[in-house]
Amino acid sequence: MNLCQSAKGRGVSFRPKGKIFLRFLAFARGNKIQSWAAPLRARGFPVLVFASVTFLCTAAQGFAAETVESLIAGAKKEDEITFVAGAQTFGGRKGLADLEAAFNKRFGLKTRINFAAGPDMNARAARHITEIKSGRKASSDIFLGSQSHQALMHKENSLEKVNYAGLFPWVTKEMEIYPSEAVLVYTSPNGIIYNVNLIAKDKAPRNYLDLIDPRLSPSWAGKLAIPPYVAWLAELSLNWGQEKVKDFARKLVAISGGRLRYSEEERIVSGEFPVMANLGDALGAMWTWQAKGAPIMAVPGTSPINTDYFQLSVPKSVAHPHLAKLFVGFMASKEAQAILQKHESRSSHLVEGTIMQKYLKNNRIQVQEPKESIAYYLKGETDEGLQFKAELAKILKQ
Repeated sequence: MNLCQSAKGRGVSFRPKGKIFLRFLAFARGNKIQSWAAPLRARGFPVLVFASVTFLCTAAQGFAAETVESLIAGAKKEDEITFVAGAQTFGGRKGLADLEAAFNKRFGLKTRINFAAGPDMNARAARHITEIKSGRKASSDIFLGSQSHQALMHKENSLEKVNYAGLFPWVTKEMEIYPSEAVLVYTSPNGIIYNVNLIAKDKAPRNYLDLIDPRLSPSWAGKLAIPPYVAWLAELSLNWGQEKVKDFARKLVAISGGRLRYSEEERIVSGEFPVMANLGDALGAMWTWQAKGAPIMAVPGTSPINTDYFQLSVPKSVAHPHLAKLFVGFMASKEAQAILQKHESRSSHLVEGTIMQKYLKNNRIQVQEPKESIAYYLKGETDEGLQFKAELAKILKQ
């Protein structure tokens, strides 16, 4: 039994108001509390300590954490959620319409999602940080970003603290990638994609090192597509170390045939390039294209897989805080995950029954621990890290 329970068990109640603590201490010094204080004093329990504990316990109850019920009550006074993100986020307008309907049904609301297409995640994080520091309302009630983007917000103390796992029974602490700040919405492992009509299964790459293996690489030498980004290579250093990554990058560039951005995987589907060395959300892309009958396959590049964890958070100073917190929690629910899968083949590996959870489990694939990549991003841009990225950028331009 804790002190709060002990105080309650002795029939002591206290309802602090205003500057009650100072008044209570003065009151405790008199004789008016002797009726309940005497037996405590006889047991050697200091009355003022007991009174202080009673005060603190009751004060804590008075400032109790939010509940789903209190959030719903507040949300009913807020007409809409303002959401700024990429144009096709959560399946675009159609997906957001389905999410809006399911969200309102779940919580008994009549909320409208006011969606607007905006800049990339880095730019949106920077905008929110600037808004909050200047005392303005955040331009979006919720913020979607991977661990790198949420790290920017986290380091600037720009996110609301919310006990999501305590509020929503379907949210676990593991889903709070940044504890009490952000909740995982979908998991995006990186990986290789290739055209199965151009690369036979027994000749296909099974990991990044296979791409530069002289026994396999003749199948795509001079035709290999490489993303023009250094981030995926830099993150490989978490598994390989910097020197191995630089050696790999040099050999990769030597057999490359061009550069493809992550939005251009259709050129693999068309057969212009047989293989792409890396694609963010490779599994999601595979499921999306396979549903259309495209001859595309994705494979992990490393074990554990370098993974992006896309999360929702609530920036400080938002216009609709109650709705925002409810929506963040809702997006980890099974009905929200089903809508994401329907519209963009994305889901969380931590929600039972999702396509991502089943695929990773059935294929015994291990994703990178979030804490490892979080530590990488929270460490910041050190001189060594910046130099490493500069070297990688130089290699990619060769």
